[in-house]
Amino acid sequence: MEGNLKIDISETNRGKEQIIIDRKFKYNFSKLKKDNTKIYRCTEYKTLNKCKSFIILNDNKEVLNYDSSHNHPGNEINASKSLIKHKIKDEIKKSLIPSDIKSKRIFDKISQEIGYICPEYKTIKSQITRYKNKQLFPNVKTFDEVPNVSEYYKTIRGEYFMIFKNSNIIIFQSPFQAKLFMENKHIFADGTFLIAPTNSYQVFITRTYVTELNCFYTTSILLMTKKNKLCYKEVKDHNILNTYYKAISNLCFINIEYIPDIFNKIKNTCMRYKSTCSQFLNFLDYFEKTFLNIYNIKYWNYYNNIDHITNNASESYNSYLKNLFVKKPSFYKLIYTIQFEESKSYYDYHMRIKGIWRKKSRISERVDDINILVEYYKNMEAELKNIGCSKNDIIENWFNCLIRLNNEIINFNKTK
Repeated sequence: MEGNLKIDISETNRGKEQIIIDRKFKYNFSKLKKDNTKIYRCTEYKTLNKCKSFIILNDNKEVLNYDSSHNHPGNEINASKSLIKHKIKDEIKKSLIPSDIKSKRIFDKISQEIGYICPEYKTIKSQITRYKNKQLFPNVKTFDEVPNVSEYYKTIRGEYFMIFKNSNIIIFQSPFQAKLFMENKHIFADGTFLIAPTNSYQVFITRTYVTELNCFYTTSILLMTKKNKLCYKEVKDHNILNTYYKAISNLCFINIEYIPDIFNKIKNTCMRYKSTCSQFLNFLDYFEKTFLNIYNIKYWNYYNNIDHITNNASESYNSYLKNLFVKKPSFYKLIYTIQFEESKSYYDYHMRIKGIWRKKSRISERVDDINILVEYYKNMEAELKNIGCSKNDIIENWFNCLIRLNNEIINFNKTK
């Protein structure tokens, strides 16, 4: 008879192991013997029934002894209920994001396997919900509560992210992302508020362009707790200031030699409106100090090498991430997404490097439009020099290029 027993492994509400025999009788763990065999007694043993039935199993869950002398009928509904709860809990336990588990969907699948003797979902819903809530990640409400070290700060492959954290930012970078960052010279960056966790202000993402694969890959993700006041509100309804505000980001496409002069032209014009654009002027001071004085312009200028542009690399990826979340994610849900996306990039990169996946074809319509326009103004500069025009005329030439980039190509494409 013992060879015909159907044994299912379940657990009690307190998480202790439980054995179900023939989906009728439940046995709770009672005692571990010296030979490591386990004794399980019928769950009715401690009730008025005082059922003496027991079963002894070895480590492989093989039956060594079974006393089936029950003094009560089996309860198939109760046994099935315990089994279903256990299986749903097991799925929740295995999930990196327990809140994403669809308990009802799992219930429907398991109930079909069990058959017609199955409880209704509403009879176990509250218990499953409580269990799910216990499995959720710690609730990180403020940026200060973000831990410096966590078991969740690692890739799906088990490698730990390199973490940099201070009172304002925390940076996540896997060893794979660090390798890409060091080996490739093109780095693009963009920030987004839309996927920032509830305890942060902004997510800032850096990406690199791997030339031989014609692909972009994320190299780090930064969570920022605060940001300086935005100046956009000051300039959005002012045609001149709004044009200059947008034009700053297009300086990377024009001749390096004339960037400081064009910047000064923009700044001097904006000074006329200083009573209404103090924040924008502060931004211009920051830009001048950081990108014209501290950093060499050649590190961020693409005048002679316009292969791709930041909007394509970063803004589209931010839009993709935004679509992954119905609302702002919790801190640990974003961490899970970082893990998953890092794993996808790692797999994609190695499949393409090995030649298993084809390299991406270059889509260059927008980049070519920029190159054509910049080339036109290069030729204009050469002509102006040939006929003996002044430096101010050449500065004005490149300033006109900047405005046309802004109005005809960059921002035009954004609205498509």
